[in-house]
Amino acid sequence: MSESLLTEDEGVKTLLAYIYSGSAIGPVGDKGVGYSLLKSSPASFSWSAAIEDFDGSDTPVDRYLIKIDRRTKKISTPEPIVLSENELADVILPATGQRLSSWTRFTDGSMSTSYKVTVKEDPDVAYVVQIRHYGSVASMDSFMTLISRTISPNVLPVPPNLVHQSATGMGRQITRYIPGQVVLQIYAGLSHKERLIFVRKLALAFSACWEIQLPEPRLIGELIASNIDGQITLRVGPDRHHGLGGPFHSVCDYLRAYIKCCLVLLEKQEGIEEYKEKYLQRIRSFVDTRLHEIPAVVETVPIVAMHADMGPHNIIVSNQTPTEIQAIIDWEFLESAPYASLCREMEMFFRKIAPNGFGPEYERADELREAFWSSIPNWKRWNESEATQTFLEWFRFGLFMKPEYRPKELSDEERDKFWAENIRVVEGMFDKYSPELNEASDA
Repeated sequence: MSESLLTEDEGVKTLLAYIYSGSAIGPVGDKGVGYSLLKSSPASFSWSAAIEDFDGSDTPVDRYLIKIDRRTKKISTPEPIVLSENELADVILPATGQRLSSWTRFTDGSMSTSYKVTVKEDPDVAYVVQIRHYGSVASMDSFMTLISRTISPNVLPVPPNLVHQSATGMGRQITRYIPGQVVLQIYAGLSHKERLIFVRKLALAFSACWEIQLPEPRLIGELIASNIDGQITLRVGPDRHHGLGGPFHSVCDYLRAYIKCCLVLLEKQEGIEEYKEKYLQRIRSFVDTRLHEIPAVVETVPIVAMHADMGPHNIIVSNQTPTEIQAIIDWEFLESAPYASLCREMEMFFRKIAPNGFGPEYERADELREAFWSSIPNWKRWNESEATQTFLEWFRFGLFMKPEYRPKELSDEERDKFWAENIRVVEGMFDKYSPELNEASDA
């Protein structure tokens, strides 16, 4: 009998057990483990892994390459994912024609290791060199070039970009350093008037991306850009952001795959046994029996090009004028998808950050939403349409069926609120499309 190979799910469990042992890349303590799959082959998995402070620390983290043999389950000795001074010099010279002067570790994204460097020829210019652990650097570069050629930088600014693709599969991306501050760090402290100004500009940036011409027929999946002799073309491949597969030819098929994927994530989520005991089996029954009832009207929701992670953590604004967008960064997650699937990212500008992923609304949040959508009237009409509202009903079911881990030390009132939106969305779907599931629970 042939020996079974480690599956990806088993690989994740093996990786996390190894890191949480504390002997792999350091003690975890009260922090979390961030990881991404770099490469999968019949022989092995290669992972990027780090111990991270998910509460928002700006301190760069040490990331490691860890390989797991799929047949023997043997784990390689972790190798730091870093660039030496000589390697940085070798990256900068061919990309810029300039020589390295100084360098320092820079704030990382969740999928990158970053350095800020200066050059001898022009000390007033700085660059950011990133080892990208996810996505195609060449595709990101091509898409950013397309934006810079076709969209005003006053509407959708991207960092001037230079690219060097590593032979190892981890792309090295070089962009001009954009001075400023990340919106995530300052947004809660802005006045209501400043937020109104900012969300109007943000709406134009979203809209500009959504208006980029996609190939016909419009498919749903990962958006891949290629630059061939200066001509940039777009194509759509299988979805990797959520691991849905595809590409999908219909919105209904996409929603079904998305909801099934969310159910798998719910089944894997640990530390929510009380929620699972009450809802998991009913959610399974709903997914097994009701997904064919997704109304056909969702097929009219526009499928658009999008930066699928365009939240406040990926937007840089001016140090002097925090309502001025300087750059939108980290274009790893490029998608061709229904525009309304960005609802979570857009809500980040109307709600405060919270451990449960659904924070309280900012004061006068209704005015913020109105300012956003009124700045893009055509999309406002779509947002108010039956097609979009129906799409959001089913998409939010997937989004909220899995709650976040609920800390045990919460007060009774905090515990009741923590999963309130998850419960409201799930029970609302049961009541509308499968009331017998809630009736069985009441019995």
